[in-house]
This record gives sequence, C-alpha cells and structure tokens, in this order.
Amino acid sequence: MKQGRLEKVFNLIESKELDAFLIKGADNIFYLTGFRGSEATLIVTRGDVILLTDFRYITYAQEIAKDIIITEMNWKRNLIQEICDRYRIKKIGFDSIHTTYFMYGRWIESVKNVDFIPIDNEIEGIRIHKEPDEIDAVLKAVDIATKAFINVLEHICPGKTEIQIANELDYAMRMLGAECPSFDTIVASGARAALPHAVPTDKKINEGDAVIIDFGARLDGYCSDETCTVLIGEASAQLKEIYNVVNDARILGLEKVAPGASINELDMAVRGFIDNAGYGEYFRHGVGHGVGIAVHEPPVINSSSDGILEENMIITIEPGIYLPNVGGVRLEDMVLVTKNGSMVLTSVRKDMLNIN
Repeated sequence: MKQGRLEKVFNLIESKELDAFLIKGADNIFYLTGFRGSEATLIVTRGDVILLTDFRYITYAQEIAKDIIITEMNWKRNLIQEICDRYRIKKIGFDSIHTTYFMYGRWIESVKNVDFIPIDNEIEGIRIHKEPDEIDAVLKAVDIATKAFINVLEHICPGKTEIQIANELDYAMRMLGAECPSFDTIVASGARAALPHAVPTDKKINEGDAVIIDFGARLDGYCSDETCTVLIGEASAQLKEIYNVVNDARILGLEKVAPGASINELDMAVRGFIDNAGYGEYFRHGVGHGVGIAVHEPPVINSSSDGILEENMIITIEPGIYLPNVGGVRLEDMVLVTKNGSMVLTSVRKDMLNIN
C-alpha cells in the first residue's frame, strides 16, 4: 500500500467533509495501491482501504496491494451499499472524471441513503508532484526508449515504410525490457508529417522526407514520451528552415522551465517565437504536458492554462510546425522541474538529425 499517498487521500476526505472516496480511474488506483487491472473500484474510508475486483485478479491483488482489504466483486450483491452500511457512510466522493454516467446512475439508484459527491481531478492533483521512486521509474523508461530509438535509427532508409519503423521501434523497446510502448508509436513521413498524430501506414520513406517519430516506453507503470524528426537525404530549404525554428523554440522552452514559472507564459513564449518566425498558424497544439503513470497528465502546457511550474513536476516541451502538403517537424523533450531550475531527462540530440 502506498501509505504516504493514501494519507493525502485521507486528508482530502477530511477537508471535503466526506465519509469516504470512491475511485474508478485505473491510473489513480495503480498510483495508490500498485494494482492495475481492467476491473477495479477503490473505496477509501476514514480508516480502511477496500479494493473491489473480479475473480481474475484476486490472487494478484492480494500479492500486490498489501494492507488493503481485497473483496471479490459479486454482481448478485450490492457491495457498495454493504460497505456504506458497514462504515456508516452518508457522503461519499467519487472521481467524476473517470466515472461513467451509466455507473453513476447505477449507484444513485441502488445505494440508498448515501449522497454521491462529484470530485474532479483531485487525485491527479496529488500525482502532479513526482516522488523519488517515480522519477527513477520515468528515467528507466526514458533509457529504454532512447536505446531502442538509437538501435532503429541506423536502419531507417528510403524504401522502408512508416509501419515497419514503428513496429521495429516497438519491438526494440519490448526487447530492452519495456512493458509496452507508452502509446501507439507515431511515424509520419513526407506530406503526412503535417499530421501531428498520424497513424503509421505502408507509405514508403523517400529521399527528402522529414520523418516525425513520436515514441515512448512504459516500465514499472511509468511512461516516457519523446519526439524526434529525421531528415532523409537532402531535404528542402523550407524543411530545414522550420526544423531550425522548431529546435530554437524547443531550446527556449527548456530554458524557461523552472519552479515558479507561469505555465501560461511558458506556452506563450514558445508560441510567440514560432509566430515571430512566420509559422504561428502552423503550430496549433499545446507546448507540452505532464508525464508519469499516464503519458498525458496534468499540468497541461497551453495558453489557457493557469498555475505555475513546481518542483518535481515532469513535463514535456514539444513545439512543432506542420505545413499542409509539405511536411512537418516536431521535437519533444521530457524535463524535470527541480528545486532551483530543471533537468532534461531525454538525451537524443534534437539539432538536425539527417540520414544520408
């Protein structure tokens, strides 16, 4: 049991004047207990922690989630009602971000004399500050992804398809110990590199293409996330120009990462740099996001975000320029906010990567 993390949930229950907190989000359950399964509900009372899961996971849950009450789900019993009665729960919070309307409807219909209070992303707010073991896990995931990318990079050449490169990268990460890729690996070449989240296809890599490769590994439940753009042969002057603009914007963003820095101003600085270079309309997504158990988690780095960067946040800086019918460039690094500044966690070079 992640005792220190659960203490924060106990404090949350107290501050919200609740009797218990009901959690459905798989990532949040993993964060608090170490358990990950396709079917689970966690109920944190003022004293006990109860994990409900089905028969497939009972033995695993007992091995992983120590000092937690493990209860097998039984659709013939109203377990939520039984628990509320046992612990005299009258007000129970639930994470409304991860609870479906259908599930909420079942609760309020079947659980009597209990008020269900929607709570937004409070657990994500706790997760936003990484603990030392989490930082170590992320660094290990980064190391695997880096080694895999370097192994695959030397085999990228004209004639290979996007899907071949993606598959080779996924395989290399698994062979190096990754549980799985952090997300569906993106490989987009030529004009398709203008699609920020393109799905790899059987399109062949051609001379002169810019190839965006967005990849990450998951290890011990934690993710990495990195994007490199590779130029194949002699790229056009326009592609080289936007490559340099994006790289300079990336460096500017990394330089501005520090505790106390405004998230909004960080985004605007990077976005403004690209805009001043004449490519503002071709950069439409946020400058970055948090990474941890999920590959996209708070804080969101965009121009409408509130708040400041704080010590032990892990974020990405990922500017991009996407020119329709021409191609695109995105460069992404992961960075840890430290007590006095920042530390870049990714190490693959981002100045113009060229394969001749």
